[in-house]
Amino acid sequence: MTQVQPLRIEEEIMKIAELRSKDEHTNRTIAIKQFLYSGAEEYLLKLCSQGRVSIGKAAEILHKSVYELQESAKQKGIELGISLKEYNEGKKLAEELI
Repeated sequence: MTQVQPLRIEEEIMKIAELRSKDEHTNRTIAIKQFLYSGAEEYLLKLCSQGRVSIGKAAEILHKSVYELQESAKQKGIELGISLKEYNEGKKLAEELI
């Protein structure tokens, strides 16, 4: 569902939106939406990396596939799931317990 939301946007940000709209041959409104969507995606990926939101739920919210979000996280250097270090520590602990 789409909502109309009035916003006060700094003049400098509007200049950036104008530049992007010219570069991508679109209008400022679309450029602002792209900025907002990009920020929302990055924030959701951060929440996923912290375990606060599942990758599936983030994909649903952003209307993307899980694979697309995993690729996006990889490109942005955001680790989803456990890191190699955490995996090795867990493996070592499990071996000690067995």
